[in-house]
Amino acid sequence: LMSELETKRNDLLALVRSSLYYLFMAPSLIVLFFGLIIALPFDYKYRAGLIRYWALLQMWFLKIFCGLSYEVQGSENLPSGPYIALPKHQSAWETIASNFLFKRPAWVFNSDLFRIPVFGWGLYLTNPVGIDRSSPRLALNQLIKKGGELLKQGRTMVIFPEGTRVAPGETAKFEPGGSLLAVKTGTPVVPVALNAGEFWPKHSFRKYPGHIKVIIGPLIESKGLKARELNEKVETWINNTMDENFSNSS
Repeated sequence: LMSELETKRNDLLALVRSSLYYLFMAPSLIVLFFGLIIALPFDYKYRAGLIRYWALLQMWFLKIFCGLSYEVQGSENLPSGPYIALPKHQSAWETIASNFLFKRPAWVFNSDLFRIPVFGWGLYLTNPVGIDRSSPRLALNQLIKKGGELLKQGRTMVIFPEGTRVAPGETAKFEPGGSLLAVKTGTPVVPVALNAGEFWPKHSFRKYPGHIKVIIGPLIESKGLKARELNEKVETWINNTMDENFSNSS
């Protein structure tokens, strides 16, 4: 009985604390949107800087309001040249954190999202790769063409190989898009393991106090490999690292 009451109390507290977080996050997102519009005529580095500081502000909000902190291991594995980051995907946390974990990140979005007022327009201002998910072949071609262009501009492509958020303890097939882009462009990849989903659950409003751990893996060269082989290397590293470091790994 005590355990049930404690769970309800923790859930209620998480609800209140998460509400406070969104109370501050929402206005900050609107300010960011207008900041991106003002910075639009200038070099992208200014927009990247704005997004980076906004993401770091979210980490501060999460720590203050939700008791959620984080640590990063393996930052020394990130190269100075172009690379593709392939992170584990459990929650919205790593989508935000990618803005300061990697240099000038670029994402892959369904182009339909760009039609959403304010939010979608904001995504478009980050100069991402927009793909048509209704046609897998077309989507891959769009990823390779635009992704290759962004890598040449010094952007870091951030691609979640699972394609969608996967709850801790569950598994999903690793999609080949990121590895195919790496092989086609001769770009190395960096796998990333994390446990954010234990504290920011998938499709949940509540965020729970805890300590998120991010482990950045060693650089994996794509040259001389087929996309399937590279994808298997990434999947093996991420799954093994999850098993070794997190109790609720997937």
